[in-house]
Amino acid sequence: MIELNPSTGKRISSSSTVHSLAARPGNTALEGPAIIYHAGYYYLFTSWDACCKGTSSTYKITVGRSKTITGPYKDRPGKLLTDGGGTQILGTHGTIVGPGGQSLIQDGDGDVLVYHYYDGADNGTAKLGINRLSWDSSEWPVVS
Repeated sequence: MIELNPSTGKRISSSSTVHSLAARPGNTALEGPAIIYHAGYYYLFTSWDACCKGTSSTYKITVGRSKTITGPYKDRPGKLLTDGGGTQILGTHGTIVGPGGQSLIQDGDGDVLVYHYYDGADNGTAKLGINRLSWDSSEWPVVS
């Protein structure tokens, strides 16, 4: 994460701090970061593993949280996202295969998770998923 100039969209300064928010060991994918603020925490959502392989996709959506936007982010058990941590909130289930590439929307009706997936019941057709997020008693997101 780096700070951008709101007028130009470019980096504030070549000497500005770069914040590492998440990493995975080896060559395993971690992409599509999205951050929202809820109940005193910043939540970093990422997509893990193999995208765009139809019903062979292994994509899944994970999350970690921090009190500050620049981290450190930790998963539910407390593992740092920079050390490979991440709590899965949505993965392959039923005919939904490889959900990921998420975006988040916050509006007056609540928080919404938008993502793509492959439909295992429809020959692996790519589809758009839209789910409400609810929050458990510990303020961790739950896909509704």
